[in-house]
Amino acid sequence: MDSNCNGYRGVVHNLKEKIGVIRKMENIKACATFVLLIIVGIGMVGIAAADPGITMEVTPIDNEVLPGETATYEVNVSYFMTWPSSEHVVLSIDNPIWSYTFDPAEFDINTSESKYSTLSIFVPSGAPPGTYNHTVNATATAVPFIIEKVTTTVETSVIPEFTSIAIPVAAIFVLLFVLRRKRA
Repeated sequence: MDSNCNGYRGVVHNLKEKIGVIRKMENIKACATFVLLIIVGIGMVGIAAADPGITMEVTPIDNEVLPGETATYEVNVSYFMTWPSSEHVVLSIDNPIWSYTFDPAEFDINTSESKYSTLSIFVPSGAPPGTYNHTVNATATAVPFIIEKVTTTVETSVIPEFTSIAIPVAAIFVLLFVLRRKRA
């Protein structure tokens, strides 16, 4: 009888161990499922946030200018929302440091359509050389209200003074004259 009890105790002990392993595996499966749902949920939020219904590209035509000149860009706005099937879009610049115009500045656009506008940024004659950032907005005014932003740059440079070019050029001519004279 003792051998039967010990046998049953061994079987019960083995069953308890197996049940513990099964519970641990169920916990691992539950945790893995939870993590997978979180990852998928975050991915879906990222896709929705990155897909606002309007896309905009700002392509420089002439963005390296001298003070007093105009930097120009081509602005391409595409609309791909199914509802509403058309939208009114207004173009603007956040906190403009210089004056600017869009041609056209606003327009109606339909689903799967692209519209172009020309952006002109007028650089003041006293602007110091440097790189200036401008954030261009395409705002869809119907519900839902959508804003697409793209940052672009204007590079300004300065025409060198006459003396800063003339003196080195004159020095090169004098040096060439002296070298030729020594050879002769």
